Amino acid sequence: MGTIERLHTRAQKARRDRDTPVVSSVEEARALARSIAEGLSALSDDQRLLMLSNLHDVQTVLETRVAALETDMAESRERIQAVTRGLSATAGYRGSVRALRDHRRRKD
Repeated sequence: MGTIERLHTRAQKARRDRDTPVVSSVEEARALARSIAEGLSALSDDQRLLMLSNLHDVQTVLETRVAALETDMAESRERIQAVTRGLSATAGYRGSVRALRDHRRRKD
């Protein structure tokens, strides 16, 4: 069941280095899931328990990675909202300046 061992090794690397992906695509994740399901059915009970333990470790790494990504996305969303508010304020200021300028021209 080399697939699970390789996945477990990748998860351990990902735990140490946040830039290391556990899986690189949805397709790879699906292929791994199919391979694992097929492989687990062929194992003895003891081997299956060991592999499931390794998969639990992979799940923990993935949950940590997802939480970190959610945090990063929330921070990015806040920055984007701040920029949007700033741009809206700038546009509003420009509009007010134009309106004041037009009003003064009409008075003169």
